[in-house]
Amino acid sequence: MVSKNHFHVIISFIFVSLPFSSIALHVITPIKEFKILPSTDPSSSHFNSINIKGHYSSKTNSNGCFNKIYAFGDSYTDTGNAQLLNISKNLKKGQEKPNNGWLLIDFVRDALNISSLPPYKSVNANFSSGVNFAMAGATVFTEEFLSQHKINSTLMWKDGYHSFQTQIEWYNKFVSDIACKGKNNESCKADMENSLFWVGETGIDDYVRALRSKVSLRWIKDMAMAHTSRLLATLLDSGAKYIVVEGLPPLGCYPFAKSARHFVKDDMNCNAKINRVTKAHNHYLQDMLEGFRRRKGANVSISYADYFDAYKVITGNLNKFGFEDAFKACCGHHRNKILNFSFKILCGMSGAETCRDPDSYIHWDGIHLTEAMYRQLSEFFLHGNFCKPSFIHLIRVKKGLLRA
Repeated sequence: MVSKNHFHVIISFIFVSLPFSSIALHVITPIKEFKILPSTDPSSSHFNSINIKGHYSSKTNSNGCFNKIYAFGDSYTDTGNAQLLNISKNLKKGQEKPNNGWLLIDFVRDALNISSLPPYKSVNANFSSGVNFAMAGATVFTEEFLSQHKINSTLMWKDGYHSFQTQIEWYNKFVSDIACKGKNNESCKADMENSLFWVGETGIDDYVRALRSKVSLRWIKDMAMAHTSRLLATLLDSGAKYIVVEGLPPLGCYPFAKSARHFVKDDMNCNAKINRVTKAHNHYLQDMLEGFRRRKGANVSISYADYFDAYKVITGNLNKFGFEDAFKACCGHHRNKILNFSFKILCGMSGAETCRDPDSYIHWDGIHLTEAMYRQLSEFFLHGNFCKPSFIHLIRVKKGLLRA
């Protein structure tokens, strides 16, 4: 396992060896335009290719490829931890997720024929198919930092500090007390080698909370890199071999970002400043993943899920994927005719309304996406060319048909 000292070294490395002058946004490579094409991988017959009309089929021929999934992240991946810890302001009783149905991780689980993925804080849960450690509201900054810089916005979460560090601690405890209890190190790692590790976005809650503060968004990026690096080191040390890490979507296109009174627009008609930071985040995340690949060689397969470009393709082809609007929130303050969003009246609060057809919306509440959008993203990540290397490639490596 990774020690606390190791974490401090990682943070020091990022802040010392990557000064702000060296992370200027102009060095970011422009995003590529992707064509919607079926995979040319010989193994693509085992998967359904992307249906550009937006229809989804969960039938794949990957049964038994992974017997467990371990998931990490924030509200985009959390299937119940926040609700069980009672840290949400607006989740109704029995509602596990801050959207209208399945999340991306649910579609991933279903495609791999894994029946359930219980949240870590579940009582008497059966963890034989894996665990979801993700927690809504998770931040990369410490409670002390948030207080010192007067970042008081908790969005839809109650007061309190819920760090990504907590998920690492939960994972370490789960491995020692449950997953590997009574096993030697070799048999424990062998079990982890047969599992899929899915790492959701890191830092979104921090970006949103800091939007109205004086905190540099680049600082958030650096801290997000530090947390992701430590998590990956922890997972790899425990025996993980197959990992998918999500990049950030273009947050500048989300209703919360477009609700700013004055902002410069980019080529997507979105908040240019936030999207520049998002691209920088994704650029350095991919560099970090490449560093882990070089150090581990053919022993591991680490894929980057390109959320940014997948989102851009979908919003640029709304009708093909069954959507009507790229920017409005389905659930929220509908007096705002342009975005249906207000920080003062969030989905679930008094005065908020829900649209009639959520499946035609990309955004659920201005911060989270709809089930329909997650369904389409899962098609792109699992069956298309928006994972690098592709998820199909990862499956073939797992089956022994290719080297990582």
